[in-house]
Amino acid sequence: MELVIPTMWKRPDFILRTLKYYLSLQEIKKVIIIDNDYANRPKDKIFNSKKIKILNYYKNIYVNPAWNKGMEHASDDLVCICNDDICIDKLIIKLVQEFESLESNKIDLIGVGSCNFESFAIHPLKMDITKNLGKQALNFGIAMFIRKKHYKAIPDDLKVWFGDDYLVRNCKNVFAVSSNKFRGEMSATISSLRKEGSEIDLVIKNDTHNWENEYKGKSYF
Repeated sequence: MELVIPTMWKRPDFILRTLKYYLSLQEIKKVIIIDNDYANRPKDKIFNSKKIKILNYYKNIYVNPAWNKGMEHASDDLVCICNDDICIDKLIIKLVQEFESLESNKIDLIGVGSCNFESFAIHPLKMDITKNLGKQALNFGIAMFIRKKHYKAIPDDLKVWFGDDYLVRNCKNVFAVSSNKFRGEMSATISSLRKEGSEIDLVIKNDTHNWENEYKGKSYF
């Protein structure tokens, strides 16, 4: 399994600890970092690891395009695209890997989310495509496990939001890990950008406009 992680280093200490944790797991073959703020990358010997590949950018290309770039460079069949402000527990990674190995022909996408199930397990995601995914599977987009052959590049006019919705609508067999076995601070990067006076809210507004007019309510498979 490989990980694709976009980052702007807004929480460098947390990100470094998370990377070290991922590198300690034998299930993780490679971590692909899309560096959207090369100038602020912390100095650490961890980046010398042969399990880390870094794609350098000097400006924010935004999370959905970063996922696309990371998937282009992924070489493993099973890839997890995830946020840099959360850390996925090894129990989730092992559960997904075991489930995927048993039912590989029946699985296109598995997301980590709260789906109103009490048990720590993987369940089919029943989704009404006329609604946003976030209304049906809370946190689903923070980490998604997908076979590379099932990944369809997110359109250029969706920069920050609705990337998870788009991927779900391009997959026939979608599952969710109902779990709270991850830690971190949701939307840490967006919160930091807002404090810095970034135009992130304008980007999100454009995403919402494009989603409502072009993609919402459509299923592509």
